[in-house]
Parts: sequence; C-alpha cells; structure tokens
Amino acid sequence: MPDTSKVANVPHTPDYDTYRCDHALTSASADGSVVTLTWDDGRVSRYHAFWLRENEPSPLTHNPDTREMKVTPLELPVAPAVSEPRIDADGYLEIGFPDEGLTARYHPGWLRAHDYSHGGYADAALVEPFLWSSADLQEPPTFDGADFTDNAATQEAFLTAVASHGFARLRNTPTDLMYVDAFAATVGPVRDNNFGRLWDVRVEPDPQSNAYSSLELVPHSDLCTREYQPGLQVLHCIWNSTPGGAATMVDGFRVAEDIRAEDPALFENLTTIDRTYTNRSRYTDYRWQSPPIVLHPDGSLKEMRIGAFLRGPTNQPFEMMETIWQADRELSRRISDRKYMISYRYAPGDLVMFDNRRLQHGREAFDAATGKRWLRGCYIEREELHSAIRMAARRRREAELAGSQT
Repeated sequence: MPDTSKVANVPHTPDYDTYRCDHALTSASADGSVVTLTWDDGRVSRYHAFWLRENEPSPLTHNPDTREMKVTPLELPVAPAVSEPRIDADGYLEIGFPDEGLTARYHPGWLRAHDYSHGGYADAALVEPFLWSSADLQEPPTFDGADFTDNAATQEAFLTAVASHGFARLRNTPTDLMYVDAFAATVGPVRDNNFGRLWDVRVEPDPQSNAYSSLELVPHSDLCTREYQPGLQVLHCIWNSTPGGAATMVDGFRVAEDIRAEDPALFENLTTIDRTYTNRSRYTDYRWQSPPIVLHPDGSLKEMRIGAFLRGPTNQPFEMMETIWQADRELSRRISDRKYMISYRYAPGDLVMFDNRRLQHGREAFDAATGKRWLRGCYIEREELHSAIRMAARRRREAELAGSQT
C-alpha cells in the first residue's frame, strides 16, 4: 500500500477540505474518454476525462489562493485526450493531457470522496431531516449555552439538530442584549429587514405587528410576504415573568407529507395555486404570491408559507375560489392540530434557532399586566447554516487527521 500519510498532508485538491486516505488506489486505466480506477477494497470508480480535466487542481486551472476556477468550460477541450494513467509513489493518480502538455495529479482521498459513478458524493450539510409530531418530540433538542461557546463538538451537534429537526435550543446563555448578535456571527451574517437588523418581541404601545402585542399567535412563518422569506430565525429570551405566552412549534414538513399521503388532491391544490401574502403596515407594503407549500423540481419539500394573519385577498379566478378556500381551511386546521404541536416556555437565557421555511412557530396569549415577556431576535439565511455545518465538519476532519498522525 502507498504511503498515504504523505498524500494526506498535501493540499493538492481544488478546495480547502481535508481528505482521509482510508483506501489506496491499486490500478488505473483509460479507455477513450473514461478513466477507471480500482481501490484496495475492490471498488471500481469511473470518471470522465473532461471532468478530471476541469477539476485538475494545479494553479493552471484553480487559483491556489482562493481555490476558485480560472478557466471556463469553453477554454477547455470538449473531449480531452489522456495518456495512460498511473499511480505514483505517493499514492496520487497521475494523468497526462498531451494536447495541452499538462500532467495532473489527484489526491486519492478527494477522488474517493467525489466518486460520482457510485451515486454522487456526500455533502456534509445535507442532513437527513427528521419529521416530527408531538408524539415524537416534547421539547426542542437542547444544549448548554456555555458548552456551545467552547466546545466544537457541541457547536456541530447544535447546528446538525437545526438541520435535522428544524430547530434547537441553547440554555443558560447570557441575557445581554447583544448576545443574539454575537451568536448569529458564529453562523453567518444577519439579514436586515423592515423590522430592523435585530428586533424585540415585546408589547409595544404602537405595534407594527401582532407579534408586538399580547395576542395569541397561531403557528406561522415569518415574512412569508417576501419573495425570499428568511431561512432561519433566532429568538433569545431576555426576560419572561408572565405566566402565559408559552411558545408553540409545528413541523410543517410533517404536516405537508401527511397531506401528500392522505389527500393528493388537497396536496396538489396547496402546491400549485398561488395565494397572496401581505404586510400592510403604516410604513411599508410588502406583497408576494406563492403556493402555501413549495416543492423542489424533484417533488421534495422546499418551504412552507403559512401566515394566517398575513393573508391578503386571494387573486384567482372566480370558479377556483371555493376550492382554494376549503383547502386553506383544511391546511389551517392541520397546522393548528395539537397532534403536530409542541409548546414550551422561554426562560431568561434560552435561545432557539429554527428553520423559518420549514417550521411554524407561535405563542399562546398572555396578560401583559401580570408580567413581562421580552425576546430579542434576528434572521439568518439557510445557506449560512449549511456553510457552518460544512466548516464544523472540516475542522473535525482536520483534528481527526492530525490526531491520527501524532
């Protein structure tokens, strides 16, 4: 077996990740436009020559400072010829592209990780979602706030819980007003909006939203009035002395999948017909049209737009109105069904981050005269969570590899 410890320490990949060399290459051959590799565990991998050329890791193709590509597809051969590939003394795959006078070397760990001939390669941020109801979950997945600050494993576990369950909670964090901003910085930039970069959920004398009152808030998505509603929401409890106002949370994806299985006609209505969502305040006027349930092209769930108090006049033909109305009532009934809903109280220092495009959050009504309830919040985008998970996984792999070589 080649000395893969040498290979693992050399950053000859078109990215910044660390790749373990758990399997060594044993043979390499080329047949026209396809390169075939065999590994020490018997696996056979196949790569197109144009794909290998495009991902060639030298400074000729990738900027070594940024790992961004320096060439476009039009600057590369449409069907590059390759010389006979070989495995060098360090375990690299070496291939010549004679038409360009180029010899390329590929890290075996990177090749194995990106083996698209075996179903594609894994993305650390693609966490399998766990769809839940109140029978599966009674509280948010919970972690210690102090441990989150100092422990990389806790940070990764917290972020992964947000990706899998749609939300997670930190307890015992500081009640400093700017803590939510500092926390958000560990994930990604805060998204500004008409309520402010950071905003306070508390009773206001002149509220811009029902959220700034003591009214009940039925489960909803925030800013479904926007073309691109925020991906993540963070709520940090500064103060809570009221006996009411318990938070509620619903996994909208679980509701949507149950509708898909139980009532296909209702599911089609909710995924194909636009509704109107509006935020008609004294100072701004946001409106957007979208189905309540939005799908990816492959039919998987992408997002939910649920906002009973943000519904504007439906703008559809007369003959469709009754079926739309009945579908909306049924969706509202299901979203409010206690079998899908969990409730929990915020204690000062609690911080909850959740997927605003998957979960619906709300609260029970409370009496503002009997206590004070103050949450401070912000929005972050989903892709920031995905990036943070990838970075946490990268740091873990780097630490694991360093530990294995000491």
